[in-house]
Amino acid sequence: MEKSYEKVVDFVQEQILDGIYSAGDKLPSEREMAQQLNVSRTSVREGLRILEQMGALSCQQGSGNYITGDFENTLIRVMTLMFAVEGTTYREISEFRYALESQALSLVILHATEEQIEEMEYHMSMLESATEETVRSKHDKRIHYLLVEASHNNYLIVNFLALTQVMDKYVKDMRVRILRDGKNRDGLMESHRELIKSVRDKDVRLGHEALERHFVYIYNYLDS
Repeated sequence: MEKSYEKVVDFVQEQILDGIYSAGDKLPSEREMAQQLNVSRTSVREGLRILEQMGALSCQQGSGNYITGDFENTLIRVMTLMFAVEGTTYREISEFRYALESQALSLVILHATEEQIEEMEYHMSMLESATEETVRSKHDKRIHYLLVEASHNNYLIVNFLALTQVMDKYVKDMRVRILRDGKNRDGLMESHRELIKSVRDKDVRLGHEALERHFVYIYNYLDS
């Protein structure tokens, strides 16, 4: 039997899916929703609280409840729990990251702006000239984020941001350690150069070959 608060969650979800509500729209008052759904105001509050935790709502004291789209924190919580409960390995995280970046790259070739390409090239020059591994790691991270951002696909971007947060929190300094490894560093540098060149030249084949080599270096480090 459906619980009363679930009626509230389902109702709001259906309204969004049907296009009645979109980001920025204000929901009816708790009293109006309680009457419409024939549930208590306590159930309405519980349903709204769940939707807020999911990232679908912003509950503003004294103003009302608004549709939003802040799902990154929800994804971070889910991925964090998966990492902790299921014992997810860094190899599995890297494989998921590779899948995201591979799909993003196909879109980046088509959609990257000149400004985004120039920013990638800037961080590549900083990556090459940096002498400290922590600085290299920062520019490495920025290049990969820009590659995903330039896909202009919000699903890819949000998942990548959430995944990066989990990596930074639970697999600390992994980028630094990989870049410090002399066996891999030169190859990683070259794969970064070719990735950015592929975007500049709109060369899908070169881009995917470079990305594959990039992750082979990572896998080799993890398996060593």
